[in-house]
Amino acid sequence: MPMTVLMLQHISRRFPDTRMPGAHIPAVEDVSLRLPSGEVLAVLGPSGCGKSTLLRIIAGLLTPDRGSVLYDNVPLDQIPLADRGVGMVFQECALSPHWESRMNIGFFLWLRHRENEVPERVRRIAQITGFGMEALLDRKPRQLSGGERQRVGVARALARDPRIFLFDEPFSNLDAKLRTQARVELRRLLNAFPVTSVYVTHDQVEAMALADRIAVMRAGRLEQIGSYQALHDNPVNLFVASFIGLHPINLFEGHAGEHQWLGPCFSGLPLRGDLPSDMRVTLGLRPAHIRLAAASTPGAVAAQVETTTPFFAERHLMLEVIAGETRFSFATPIDSGIRPGDTVHCAAESAGALFFDSGSGQRIG
Repeated sequence: MPMTVLMLQHISRRFPDTRMPGAHIPAVEDVSLRLPSGEVLAVLGPSGCGKSTLLRIIAGLLTPDRGSVLYDNVPLDQIPLADRGVGMVFQECALSPHWESRMNIGFFLWLRHRENEVPERVRRIAQITGFGMEALLDRKPRQLSGGERQRVGVARALARDPRIFLFDEPFSNLDAKLRTQARVELRRLLNAFPVTSVYVTHDQVEAMALADRIAVMRAGRLEQIGSYQALHDNPVNLFVASFIGLHPINLFEGHAGEHQWLGPCFSGLPLRGDLPSDMRVTLGLRPAHIRLAAASTPGAVAAQVETTTPFFAERHLMLEVIAGETRFSFATPIDSGIRPGDTVHCAAESAGALFFDSGSGQRIG
C-alpha cells in the first residue's frame, strides 16, 4: 500500500463571523507540521479548537486562506482529485443508504474495474480485525449497528488504497465497550496497512491507543506535539498540563522565593534562583506525585478528606482533600482504609513538580 509524507506549511483558515458583518473567526492559525510516511498522528483538543477544520484542509475539502498542504513535497492543489488517495472515516460514517455493505466497500474498486479485488480485501480486513465482516456484506446501513457501520466505513476507506488516512472522531457515537473494541481493531489494521494517518479526537485514551504522536490544539493553534508520555511529563504550558492526564493536575498559586516556590501548600519546593522574588508562579502536581506522609515529614501538609473514589482496575483510591482553603487530589492504595472526614498528611515529590509563569502560562524550566 502506498505511503505518503504529509507536510503542512503555515496553514491558516478563517470563517465569517455571522454575528458581526465583515468580521472573521480564526479556525486554524499558522499550523505547520510534518508526518513521516506511515506515522499515525492524533490531533487532540477541546471542542471548537479547529481539529476538524484542519482535517478537512488536509483532505482538500477546504482551501486554506494561507499556507500549503503537500503530499510527498507536491502541493495538494496540484494533484488531480483522482490521484490524491485520501481515505476518510467520519463520525457519521456517511455510507450510501441504498447500497449493501459490499457495494459501499467496493465502489471505488468497481469504478476502476477492479471488483475482483473486493473479496480478498474484505477477507484480509476481517482476518486482521477478528470480526466477521462477511456477515455484513449483504446488509444496508439501516440494518447495521453503529459499530458495524463504522467497521464498514473503515473497510471502505482501506479499499481505496489510500495514501493518506483521515479520521474525524469516528467512534464517538459508540458506547464504551464498543469503542474499546473498535480501537483495538483499528490499531491492528493500521499495523497491517501502515498508511500515513491523522486521527482527530477529544478522547485521550483513544489518542494513546492509536497514535505514534499527539498534537494538542487550542484556539486554532498547535500547542505541543510529542508522545503522550512527553506531553504528560513535560508540558510546555499550563493548557497542555491541564488538558493532558487521565486525572486532573493539581494547581497551586504562589510566587518565587530564593531558590524556592512559596505558596499555601507544599511551600519550599526547589525552584530556579534567577526568578524575581515577587514573580507569580503556579505549581502543578499530578495526583501521582503527592503521597501520604508522616506528620513529622518536613513540608508535610495536613488535609481533611472530603471524598474518596475507588479505581479498582488501577488498585488505587483517589482522595479529594482540603487544606485550609486549598483543594487538591492524590492517590493512595485502594486498601488504605481512608474515609471522608479523616485527616491525612501528605508530601509532594519534588521530581514531579511543574512550575509555570502564572501570567503567560508558559513552563518555567
